[in-house]
Amino acid sequence: MNDFETIIVRAEQCNDMSELKQLHDEVAFLLSPFSFPFHRMFDIYNALYVCHDALMKKALLLAEREVDRRGIGKKPSSFCWFVMGSSGRKESTIWTDQDNGMIFSCFSNEKEDCYAYMREYARMGVLFLNEIGYPYCTGHVMATNKRWLKEADDWEGQIDKYVQNEHIDDIRYLSMLVDMRPIYGEYSLVTQLKETLYKKIATTFSLRNRMIDSIRIPFVPIGPFGRVYVERWGEKSGMIDIKQGGYVQLSHALKWIAVREQFVDSNSTFERLTCWYAKNGCSQRLFERIEEAIQTFLYFRLRCSLEGTDYLSMQHLSQEEKRRLKQAMIVAKKMQRRARKWV
Repeated sequence: MNDFETIIVRAEQCNDMSELKQLHDEVAFLLSPFSFPFHRMFDIYNALYVCHDALMKKALLLAEREVDRRGIGKKPSSFCWFVMGSSGRKESTIWTDQDNGMIFSCFSNEKEDCYAYMREYARMGVLFLNEIGYPYCTGHVMATNKRWLKEADDWEGQIDKYVQNEHIDDIRYLSMLVDMRPIYGEYSLVTQLKETLYKKIATTFSLRNRMIDSIRIPFVPIGPFGRVYVERWGEKSGMIDIKQGGYVQLSHALKWIAVREQFVDSNSTFERLTCWYAKNGCSQRLFERIEEAIQTFLYFRLRCSLEGTDYLSMQHLSQEEKRRLKQAMIVAKKMQRRARKWV
């Protein structure tokens, strides 16, 4: 992992967007020629997330300097960028789009000017991130969307609305926020908001059925006798979407378990599993099976990422790879079925 450490150091030292883009490309170059074992997945993803963080932090610092230079609005007393989705869970592959937001704090009489500054900062921030290799989110889950850019008090009010409404979209937004992780700025702003979020969800018992329903969708494509249901037609014939084929269901289950148990400081799916096991939430055998399933899904997601796709061809897998994948899918399906017991 020494090459990754070199990229991190270079990212921290550089002040040029084109060089940051080059460093991002080098991350893929480092992994492309190698085969990587299942048992190294957590180490590899840990190195990847640290690299991504270093690159994104520098881009956001350069964006901040540019906004300061332009003198638009009034800079708030404190602010923080946060990431969500796979980035929030420290499970980004090599190529990942943006899932981010911002929170800031300012005096009430300065809120309008602070919003002017933060809107421009959000615009520059997501632009710079895109330029160095993090594409815009097609679902607009970015700080440029007013849904994801709010002052601290406004964020708490928004969370209250999500919790009270319990609409399917509100559950989706809460699920995104559960994965929030601070990446640049005053981290305590995000930490405090996340603690509030976890408490409000956990103490609103009417949300439980909604959370369980979100775990049960989508269907894990494996039958009772281990038959994997692949795409039947078109260019994806014989393939499965590895993200939707068990990874999402498993990560969602452990996410809501983490909320129920108030594992606020756990970020990755494996960290949440470890906290759950330490609290005697599952047996050692189940822990080991879930751990292996997480490693397997991460392995195939990284492999697909190197090939620029989310789809995995079953025909090109070895017998051992097929066995591991099927076992991981069975574990994910079991977590879906028993969600009501644990969430």
